Amino acid sequence: MFKKSILWSILILPVATIAQQTGTAREKSGKSSSAADSVKIDTTKTYTLSTANVVANKTTIPSSTLRLGENLLVTPQNIQVIDQRLLNDQMILTTAEGLSRNVSGVRTITHQEEGSVGIAVRGFQASNLRNGMDVSGSFGPLREDMAFVERVEFVKGPAGFMMGNTQPGGFYNIVTKKPTGINRRTAQMTLGSYSLLRAAVDIDQQLSSDGKFLGRFNLMGTKKGNFQQYVNHEQYVINPSFKYNASEHTNVIFEYILSENNFEGGFAKYAYGIDGFKEVKKNFSFSDPIMDPTKSREHNVYGTINHNFDDDWLLTAQFGYVRSEMEGASIYANYNSIVLADGSEGLKKGDVTRNVSINDALNTSTVGQVFTRGRFSTGAVRHHILAGLDMGKKFYVADWSVAGSIVDKSRRLPVNAAGEVIFNIYNPVYGNLTKDMLPTYDRTRPLRERGASSLSDYSYSSVHVQDEVRLLQDKLRIAAGLRYTATKKVSAANSGNEVKNEAFTPRFSITGLLTPTLTVYALYDETFQEQTGLLVDGGSPDPSYGRNKEIGFKKTWLQNKLMTNITAYHLTKTNMLTAAGVDNPGRSEQTGEATSKGIELDVNGAVGKNWNVVFNYAFTDAKVTKDNDPQKIGGMLYGTAKHISNGWIKYTIADGNLEGLGFSAGYEYQAKRATWPVVQDHKYLPDDLFSIDLGASYQKNNYHIALLVNNVTNRYNYVGFYPGAWRYTHYGWRVVNPQGFRLNLAYKF
Repeated sequence: MFKKSILWSILILPVATIAQQTGTAREKSGKSSSAADSVKIDTTKTYTLSTANVVANKTTIPSSTLRLGENLLVTPQNIQVIDQRLLNDQMILTTAEGLSRNVSGVRTITHQEEGSVGIAVRGFQASNLRNGMDVSGSFGPLREDMAFVERVEFVKGPAGFMMGNTQPGGFYNIVTKKPTGINRRTAQMTLGSYSLLRAAVDIDQQLSSDGKFLGRFNLMGTKKGNFQQYVNHEQYVINPSFKYNASEHTNVIFEYILSENNFEGGFAKYAYGIDGFKEVKKNFSFSDPIMDPTKSREHNVYGTINHNFDDDWLLTAQFGYVRSEMEGASIYANYNSIVLADGSEGLKKGDVTRNVSINDALNTSTVGQVFTRGRFSTGAVRHHILAGLDMGKKFYVADWSVAGSIVDKSRRLPVNAAGEVIFNIYNPVYGNLTKDMLPTYDRTRPLRERGASSLSDYSYSSVHVQDEVRLLQDKLRIAAGLRYTATKKVSAANSGNEVKNEAFTPRFSITGLLTPTLTVYALYDETFQEQTGLLVDGGSPDPSYGRNKEIGFKKTWLQNKLMTNITAYHLTKTNMLTAAGVDNPGRSEQTGEATSKGIELDVNGAVGKNWNVVFNYAFTDAKVTKDNDPQKIGGMLYGTAKHISNGWIKYTIADGNLEGLGFSAGYEYQAKRATWPVVQDHKYLPDDLFSIDLGASYQKNNYHIALLVNNVTNRYNYVGFYPGAWRYTHYGWRVVNPQGFRLNLAYKF
């Protein structure tokens, strides 16, 4: 009863607030597009919709990488934008740190997040775009550090106007920092729990007296520990970018990003239990200080050309290259080696042996796109055209092999009959291993040879055209689009022979402007996604197809400073690909079909001059509807929680002696969460996820200081699996959202 009361309270609160303070305002009409790819300067301290809208006029295109050139109020899709001010207020440092809390129906998957982050949208793995280009890979790209991120855009559903081969649930688009032409510099330092020490500099500068040549330079260094033992990070980012305004109608942008993260502890983050979850302390780890750091590095190169032919037509061409690589090793427990009860051979409950597994991977993405947007009229009918070409090539190879068990030949430490060192989860001992106990591994062989079974080389090309017809003084908008996608792939599957696939995917939408601040839309969209991997029979997996049917209402309030979205959708994905299990490591099964349906609510913006509000709620019913194994039908998708709600509110004193003083509070709540891996006899984890954050900040002149405390109640939050998942004999889980604080000091000059 208490949980239901919490849920209804957080649903009613923002609606009541809006009802008390709602005012109507007329939308300003958009003007013609410009080649300038810049963000409108907002001198207020509120999250206004100038950063959440895709407004096209002479001076600003806040989200040109989404191609739309249109206000989000009239865009027939659920799109949410997280701007830099919100990221700063929540002190989110990477995409693995709670970014998803700001968008309905989105979850961060806590698994190997030191390397690449996993984000699920509407129950499906989300595709990762950077500057509008798909850079998703089997491993990588590496998690993004916010030092080079301007904003993050979440697009729900297939979004055929952007790409033809993304996940049906949606994608998130990382928009990187670019020169703005405003001479400004920011230096900041962040201190926090677990020995966090971080320094960053952002320099935005005109480089020529005529203002045509612009530059921006971001530099960041971080050193921090972790709430788990023997987990440490050292990371740095170097990000120069340049922009040349060749004329009023043409500009060129070039960017380079180097990101390196060396982390101790590898991926040994899971905790095990025999009688249930939360049996061991939060700081438990299978790792040991003897392990050398895993090294990950990523190079990014991006280039963009924007050109306006006239007030009605523009052309954008861009390319990207991402190279993500990692080398290291992790300590894991040997599969099902855990002792479930005290034994006769002197073994104790919780005894387990460990191994060292290799973490070597290479992922590259080479992508390019050209698109044009324009408009013309045929009589009283106005046509808005969007057309483009997307091409890409992706390569992946990895070595995740087990090097061998940890063995003490001298038998100085407790060992089993095979000489394997015994480690007890209830009474762990760290720091007693020596290098000679670790297995040796031959890295003289090239990664392509060691990881030959995982190697895949995949390329695609895709052409898209869409016509949106506007009638009744633009109050009725009907759009139809068609995308053709062709793919080629080579891997260990199919005896190494090239496999080709192709598909046509349509998109239809209708949007009605009921008032200048209220729209309703209906959308049908399809996606086609190539899949790589090796099936159990040695074959290559077929592509998956996605279908999305969606209706939604959008409303702006308070002179467009507050926006609400209500969406209902029904998604289907075919040819689901799942891991084949422990009997066939590294192989997959193509098992059937999954459906996700739900309702989403998003509230984002400012209420008056003091309050900033972010609120979302999602009901998500994502499950397997067809499968080769009838027992799996009805099982939840691993990225799902039936109920997800998040909130963030900030109050800032806008005048008087205390002007600039602010207070913030937020929460995260997830109920009926799917386990991972999924087991049929336990649909949900036994505990809900709930966390409360509190913060305070003060800004005066060029100085800013902020303090944030996460999980103030120190709740033991986790994700995990039951015995039986992949035939494990024990419970397994990862601790998430630990209690901690962060203190940020910034100076602008």
